[in-house]
Amino acid sequence: MPSYDFEVDLESLAKAAQGLAETVQLFKDKDVEDLVPSEDACGSDEVWSAVEEFKDRWERGMNNLCEDVGEMSGRIGKIAMNYIELNEKGTAEMDKAKSAATDLTITGGK
Repeated sequence: MPSYDFEVDLESLAKAAQGLAETVQLFKDKDVEDLVPSEDACGSDEVWSAVEEFKDRWERGMNNLCEDVGEMSGRIGKIAMNYIELNEKGTAEMDKAKSAATDLTITGGK
């Protein structure tokens, strides 16, 4: 028989999942292009070329990171739901056992 001698902070799991999802949304709301200087601000084609290359690589990296963090958020949320489900099933089983023990006490074990 497996042992379930552990404790899970469901509120923290839910907050972590929500925080990750909100962080991803922040990055989706702001484009990397909004954070780098414009072509006119760079002053030369050579500088702009370097900035544009950097911007493109940064954008790809951020998109990959956001995808991974979004996946983490979903998985942590699923873990929290699994623990909630386990807790509900455990409570239901304990209620059944308590009811059966009460019935035995009332009937005197007959």
